[in-house]
Amino acid sequence: MGGMDKTLPNELVGLFFDLQGLRLDRCLEPSEECELETIRAHSIPSGTVLRHLSRDGHVVALRQSGKLDRALSYDLVGKNKATTFSGLCGKHDSEIFRPIDTQLPDLRSQRHLFLLAYRAVLRETYEATLAAVKTQLMYQETVEVGLAPGHEQCSRGLAATGLILRAMDCYEYKRVFDKVYLANEWSQLCHRILVLEDQATSIAVSALFSLDDARAPVLPRAALSLFPSGDDVAVVFSALRRDTPFMDEYTHRIRTAEPYLQRYLLTRLIVQNCDNFVISPDYYDGMSRERRDAIRHYSARTVLYNDEEHEDSAIYLF
Repeated sequence: MGGMDKTLPNELVGLFFDLQGLRLDRCLEPSEECELETIRAHSIPSGTVLRHLSRDGHVVALRQSGKLDRALSYDLVGKNKATTFSGLCGKHDSEIFRPIDTQLPDLRSQRHLFLLAYRAVLRETYEATLAAVKTQLMYQETVEVGLAPGHEQCSRGLAATGLILRAMDCYEYKRVFDKVYLANEWSQLCHRILVLEDQATSIAVSALFSLDDARAPVLPRAALSLFPSGDDVAVVFSALRRDTPFMDEYTHRIRTAEPYLQRYLLTRLIVQNCDNFVISPDYYDGMSRERRDAIRHYSARTVLYNDEEHEDSAIYLF
């Protein structure tokens, strides 16, 4: 998740709002040869998972208000617009992800599990690139209007550079997944699966997050996919083989905890690291105001930095 500082100078406020509608028009398919126009592709399968969660074609999403502060609100969103990113053309979105778009993902299929993670990787690459472009454009404008020096270091320039480096890093990570897909080498990923038994249809998640505290030569990452599976909820952690030991260490407490604590720890992980989850409207209606507010406030306070110390039993998505 990310946001703009609400102390933004007046000269840049207009540009900030103009940039909110910016999108990148490049298909991120694995061969990198496609020139077709991109669509709003779903990172969480619309015809299966989102349809299962939705009511009257809508799901509930926790979204930024678009203002200069980091305020969040729960909004009803049409399932055809929820969890979308403009990083694939219609042809490749359909060709690549048809196996998990026409049926609920099969936890026994290595291909299905790979595709769940691959979608999270593509979305994160798109969002990282878009954030870098927006921040660089904002920085260039600050230089143009004389609010930042163009010939020496400043905080805005360093922020833009940091996001560009992050986007490049995400792209290199995506290229590893591209090669796996093109070679059909699904075993290059390892998966850790949890089944939350007798769990009401509640939320769905697709996210890629960094294991920042791991000591590794290349920053390790893990994907999280969570979706309804029959009367249960499936939780899938996925990582490249090189990153699996770090993923196992990071998720050990979650995977071995008793059911109530496990769901609480999962909620904290989702709210801290994922801005790409949706809630079933029926389930949302049954949540207390205390729970809704606790999750919204905790999410807002982790927009820029994780908050490992904050504990609140009301932060509970299950």
